[in-house]
Amino acid sequence: MYEGLDITTKDRVCWITLDRPDKLNALTPGMLHGLRRAFGEIDDDPDVCVAVLRGAGERAFCAGMDLAWSESLTPAERVEQGRLGEKTFAMMERLSVPVFAAVHGFAVGGGLELALGADFIVAHENARLGLVEITLSARPPYRPKMTEDGDPDQPAYGGNAPGWGGVKRLPERIGKARAKELLFTGARLDAARAFALGLVNSVFPAAEFDARVTELAERIAAMNRYNLRLVKELVQGGYDWIEPHPS
Repeated sequence: MYEGLDITTKDRVCWITLDRPDKLNALTPGMLHGLRRAFGEIDDDPDVCVAVLRGAGERAFCAGMDLAWSESLTPAERVEQGRLGEKTFAMMERLSVPVFAAVHGFAVGGGLELALGADFIVAHENARLGLVEITLSARPPYRPKMTEDGDPDQPAYGGNAPGWGGVKRLPERIGKARAKELLFTGARLDAARAFALGLVNSVFPAAEFDARVTELAERIAAMNRYNLRLVKELVQGGYDWIEPHPS
């Protein structure tokens, strides 16, 4: 069992579902450690050819870091939570098989950073995506109600920014200038705008979302696992494929 996660494998597809719908699938330490264990198992399982990351419930893919966890952290623990998230998402990025995020509803803050660790993102038409951390300590009206009494992530001295890889991966996905605009404003994008910027690969209508995600997963899963691994390594490393393996 995995805390806050539902993980099943069927027909060469591993379905990784964030399963705290009452908390908008917000991430806890147990969930991050569970994801790390699952990623290790996926990499070692010859029967998995693709992994799909998704969220349970109707409202959100993932609302980021659990607020109760964030508010309880000491300064030293805050450093370690940043390292835990970054290490977890980097581990997903290095999986030998493809992994894509199927995003519906809110994918904000650490939730979007999680999705950015996948090879690509597809979106439900109701998706709302953004790295909103900068707004937590903004002046009204841009500061959300959840932090009216103070931002638990804002240190007494110095600044604070998305800490789970978003400041690196978002510019890689959509370009520096566009990424800076989103990071400076903390804006949330609807699915159409996210598609136009190249943040998501496809936008699926509500009535077709689950079927289209399944169809995409099954198509990738039909490919040879060794070839999927090879292509991913070549793309990730920026290599050219000159000669085939000797037979």
